[in-house]
Amino acid sequence: MRQVAPRGFSLLELLLVMAIMALGFAFIAPNFGKTLEGVRYRAAVREVASGLRQVRGIALSQGREAVFTVDVEQRLYRIDQRKKKYRLPDFIELKLITAESELTGPGKGNIRFYPDGSATGGGVILIWGPRRRQVKVNWLTGRVTIEEVSDEE
Repeated sequence: MRQVAPRGFSLLELLLVMAIMALGFAFIAPNFGKTLEGVRYRAAVREVASGLRQVRGIALSQGREAVFTVDVEQRLYRIDQRKKKYRLPDFIELKLITAESELTGPGKGNIRFYPDGSATGGGVILIWGPRRRQVKVNWLTGRVTIEEVSDEE
């Protein structure tokens, strides 16, 4: 007669696997927060670019001036005449680059698009730690682009 060995895991084997998993989580968890912030940062950059493109589209399709409004201190932006204000994450610092005539107060201003597609130009710089991306608006064409920005700029 042949004896069949019991199937399953011993308590010692289970404890060993759990200890290895705990060590793995200990190394992953601190980096997970930074990874999540990185995802939110990239999403915020794309949101601002999308908002600027929407405002340009409004100006072109409706044949009138349209305005993208930014409040640097509150980390808010608004698309033309819509009442809704969009909030960016608190860990992101903003800088607005616009024509002096478009400044509406300390840390507040507009980027204006015209019916022919052109704009006042400028952009919004989003800063997270050492990362700096500028959502740039070409004054002649109104084209919106995203660029890496060095600390010197």
